[in-house]
Amino acid sequence: MIRRLYPVIPGLSRYNPDKCRSENLRKGRAKNKQECPSACYNETLNEQAALPAREIFSGNGRFSILGFIYIIPIKLLYDEKLEMLFLSMCMSWTYTMGIMAISIQAAYCFGGLNYGLALILIQTLLFVITFIPFKRSMIPQYFYILRSPHKVPKTQFTYLKINIYLHFFTLFMLHLVFLGGDAHGLQIAILVLLLASNCLFYRIVYAVISSTVQITELKKTVSNDALTGLGNRTKAIKDMRSHMAANRVFSILFLDLDRFKLVNDQYGHDVGDRYLIHFGKVFSEALNGRGTLYRYAGDEFVALCDGELTEEMVSSMTQCKNWDEGAPCAFNRVSAGLVVCKRPYACDDPSDLLRRADSLMYRNKPNQETRMARSGESDARPPV
Repeated sequence: MIRRLYPVIPGLSRYNPDKCRSENLRKGRAKNKQECPSACYNETLNEQAALPAREIFSGNGRFSILGFIYIIPIKLLYDEKLEMLFLSMCMSWTYTMGIMAISIQAAYCFGGLNYGLALILIQTLLFVITFIPFKRSMIPQYFYILRSPHKVPKTQFTYLKINIYLHFFTLFMLHLVFLGGDAHGLQIAILVLLLASNCLFYRIVYAVISSTVQITELKKTVSNDALTGLGNRTKAIKDMRSHMAANRVFSILFLDLDRFKLVNDQYGHDVGDRYLIHFGKVFSEALNGRGTLYRYAGDEFVALCDGELTEEMVSSMTQCKNWDEGAPCAFNRVSAGLVVCKRPYACDDPSDLLRRADSLMYRNKPNQETRMARSGESDARPPV
């Protein structure tokens, strides 16, 4: 809808009773103070009548906030959380709202032109200039940020969401305020700076999240076994240090897959890799929440368990009763050495405790019995 209005422009006098009284009396437009208001009002009307009227669109963005009602059909169309849909709308509308606000202020500057035509031309030009960079640069960053709740701490992502809301509603409130302003050049500069800071904000957030993901992946590479996904030797020693620092009672179970070389020779290394992966899965389930399994090296594994394990418990675990489900080949048994660690520990170096468990495991190889030692006992690995 188009309507004709007399716009507020710089230099147009407005009615102000306190300011007009002395001016009207001085210029003779009023004989007394009682006539001042009407004289000032009439003067304003005369100034407006002398100005050319111009056409403007009634759709100037005042009620664009009501567009959030479209979140209802969007929710019905997309299987996504309502909060994420609202975030997406705020992030994308910041761009479109910014272009519209700048276009309106720029159209005000061309007083001699048809306002509606000037607005359409300016807004179209701005979209043509900015859309391709926005699509190639900003939209991928938007999607990356929205898909990153699990990649950053929950508190930090909450702050990010609040900031996104603040950016959009700050822009919307500035647009409403600027609709009644006269300093169009200054208002355009403020809007451009706000949008530029918004783009810079998302670039910084994208860089921070990307760095966080890379650091997390690097930590996994350092502390996790690439094949099985279990913790590696470094992670096992680190967790042992944590147990010892907290003066906990814990058990070390050193495991070695018997005749694993035969699996590789008979079925190939691909099946051998699947054998290792399957063992890690089955034995982790056998631990039943008592502890954590790590791949120590090659076909050797280490389990750290809270509390004191017994030989009967270890014997039950090493049977791997659920092996057949999804197994790449038959199970060839596993040898185990158990060390129960209590305060005071026999040594302060976790590697020494691992060597004790390793020694017991090798002594169990000939007779397939699980040997057990306390952390204070001395055990030497027999020569191979």
